Amino acid sequence: MKIRPVVPLPLKGQVLYAAGSAAFTMLERMILLYMPFFYLPPGEYGLPGLIPDRTYLGVLTILGAALMTGRIFDGLADPLFASLSDNSRSPLGRRKLFLLLGGLPLALSAALVFFPPFPGAESPYNGAWLTVLMVLFYLSFTAYVNPYLALIPELGHSNALRINLSTLVALFGLIGMVLVTIGFPALAGWIGSTGFDLRTAYRISAVVVAALAAILLYLATTGFSEKRHCLPGETRPVGAWKSLSSTFAVRPFRIFLGGEIFLQFAMNLVTLGLIYYAVVIFRHDQEFIIVLASITIGTALACFPLVNILARRIGKKKVILAGVASLAICGLGIFIFSFRMEGFYYYLSLVMFALAGFPLAVLTILINPTIGDLARADYFKTGQRREAMFFGARAIPLKLSIALAGVVFAYLLSAFGRDLASPLGVQLSALVVSIAAACSYVFFRLYPEEQVMADLEEEGSR
Repeated sequence: MKIRPVVPLPLKGQVLYAAGSAAFTMLERMILLYMPFFYLPPGEYGLPGLIPDRTYLGVLTILGAALMTGRIFDGLADPLFASLSDNSRSPLGRRKLFLLLGGLPLALSAALVFFPPFPGAESPYNGAWLTVLMVLFYLSFTAYVNPYLALIPELGHSNALRINLSTLVALFGLIGMVLVTIGFPALAGWIGSTGFDLRTAYRISAVVVAALAAILLYLATTGFSEKRHCLPGETRPVGAWKSLSSTFAVRPFRIFLGGEIFLQFAMNLVTLGLIYYAVVIFRHDQEFIIVLASITIGTALACFPLVNILARRIGKKKVILAGVASLAICGLGIFIFSFRMEGFYYYLSLVMFALAGFPLAVLTILINPTIGDLARADYFKTGQRREAMFFGARAIPLKLSIALAGVVFAYLLSAFGRDLASPLGVQLSALVVSIAAACSYVFFRLYPEEQVMADLEEEGSR
């Protein structure tokens, strides 16, 4: 099969494209880190919860239901958006059209999460507001991020370029994580020092973050031209169901997805729990999240060159396995040390958070290019362009897993406690992270990387 020559994406274009990762990472992390704290603050803050904290049907809370509902809609919409993007014939490009349409709703819905109708008292209407906004946010998130990630195998025409491009995307994702994890509480604290109450400070900070993210979301679309930098799209449309079933028929994809399901479950528990770890486990004010985030992200950034080099020399699979094993060890360590959070164990727990930067670097860099390998290898075997579907097909099981993480986390807080007087719910979340990471390791161990890379060896001759 003869492939039309393409113009390699220059470094400037790669950087502009990668900037979009900072934007949607900022928005999602803002919600996952600060939304639970905003609606259900620990008792030490003397603020009323904005939604009922009761458990229904033995396990489900309003917070957990809102997170789960948003993720369910997200998962159901992902294959649909993937199919629409794969089959699009827009003059703007198969992917760019969705980025242009999805950017503004994504930023706006993230900010509105922090503007419930009754901001000073508990109300079920706040729960309804949160649920609706979570659905709108994740639909917009899918509309933007699925086509965005599908560009990695399209813009990356070699294994090295896919790793490099994904490294830039991961780097900007970490920059976005830094901005929202460190910048948000710092900004909210400064606003609070001027006389505003905590929740008003959070709302103002959310608007600032959303505005910055919107600028970056649209800046990312200026970095590439699909006509010049991407392979030509498949001219024959493929139905959503056929494309989805064909993708799941790829055995290496199913195995890799199994590992990613448990991994995303673990990572989302960490994100949801981070501010609670600062307040409940380490017994500091909410601003201590800056310290935890700084040592973790700082280690991750330091590991970026190592991960990039190791992935090219020994393969992505071995590096991913090392990262997942590290996450399991760190989660278990934090759980054990949390029962004696003083002296030596206090500093050892900080070391665990620092070591967690290595799996963070591994996982943010190498998951997407591995999916890109699978999508590109399938193209050279079948002739069908279904890059977005390889990212979209993961959505339903993956987002259900992430939704389950929200349900489990909310249940742990409700059933076992979320403050200094009753910290067990927060402590147990670290143990669950370790168990989920261990399960992820088993699946990634079975992933046949050699087979996939062998299918890609013929790429240069086609």
